[in-house]
Amino acid sequence: MNFSIVARRMTVRRLSSGIAIAACAALLSACNSTTPKVAVSKSKSKEYFAESEYGVKASPRVATKTSNLRRGGGRYQVGKPYQIKGKWYRPKEDPDYEKVGAASWYGDAFHGRLTANGEIYDMTHLTAAHPTMPLPSYARVTNMDNGNSVLVRVNDRGPFAHNRIIDLSKRAAQLLDYQSAGVAEVKVEYVGPAPLEGRDDEYLMASYRPGGAAPDPSDGLPTGVMVAMNGPTPTATLPGVRAADAFASQPGLTPPQPVAASATFELPASGPIIPDRPRTLPLEGVPQDVAALSYADQRISAAAGAFDSVLQGADPRSQDVARWWRRQNGGALPGPVAEPDTFVSVGTWTVKAEAETRARELDSYGKTRIETVSDEAGVVHYALSVTPDAQSRIDELLQAAWATGAGDAFIVR
Repeated sequence: MNFSIVARRMTVRRLSSGIAIAACAALLSACNSTTPKVAVSKSKSKEYFAESEYGVKASPRVATKTSNLRRGGGRYQVGKPYQIKGKWYRPKEDPDYEKVGAASWYGDAFHGRLTANGEIYDMTHLTAAHPTMPLPSYARVTNMDNGNSVLVRVNDRGPFAHNRIIDLSKRAAQLLDYQSAGVAEVKVEYVGPAPLEGRDDEYLMASYRPGGAAPDPSDGLPTGVMVAMNGPTPTATLPGVRAADAFASQPGLTPPQPVAASATFELPASGPIIPDRPRTLPLEGVPQDVAALSYADQRISAAAGAFDSVLQGADPRSQDVARWWRRQNGGALPGPVAEPDTFVSVGTWTVKAEAETRARELDSYGKTRIETVSDEAGVVHYALSVTPDAQSRIDELLQAAWATGAGDAFIVR
């Protein structure tokens, strides 16, 4: 054996061992040293209803992922008539609902939190908050400025301020191209009830129509699905092919039966054909009577700032929105509002004693208030609201209200 080769190998091994020992020593030294902390500045949220801007602390998130949050899991809810800030709202299913008005949007501050019917809000999903539509349901929203239109899943309550008629998710605002403006004049059309399961991302995205494009009969259907023709079927035979009645003359064959006129159908005027929906499955580890926390109203209550942002901008579209606001409000412009108190609207009763009973059951959570209000027919109602003694107890108060039997109670911010 060549001893010089052996000597070189031993030298290499000693060097490798020395390097490994030095590396270990360096690691131990780093563990004992104090790691300098680098100050990271928080970037200002571009969301108009950001928690950092208005100082209203929301409840803990029920999901922390940035996308692909769990779908569905909520409850079907219509609710009884309720009164907020002197205005009555009457939830119901109105197949002919169509209204033009202002819309705003909400995003990061409420991402991963519960909606009014107990679903998880995902700002990347096409969802919305509406004061009266059944939850969940579908509605088509069209930007009156550019014609962009899309279906959204309505799963939250609100808005309750400045005559706005709907609030959209961040993704929906992007598709309608008013994320930068903050508000837009839109047309809202009710389409129909939505499945509780909530796996409708592809269906909603397929409903998008840019710039006022004509409705497509296959809107909302998966790629490759054929739509039946609404009209008479051509009866002419192809060259070289015998007609169906020729086969009917064969022994043992039944002549074809005419199709009933009632078998034809008309496509809906305001939305795509809703495909078969998956069965609703219970969510693992989540009670079926999940709390229905509504944060739509929190997004709205201080929303005058959103209009201020629009009016101060140089975007021509923003100026159009401002002019439209003047037309709708007799020339008045929205002014700034102070941060409102957060409270729970417990419900309304026609018997005062019932409202007083609920108030006694909830007075340990904060200040109770019973207002005497009259509806459009002149019927007197007693509306109970409770402001918690600590804002951190707002969710606890809401749970307690439900426990007393006030199933339609929700948070107003």
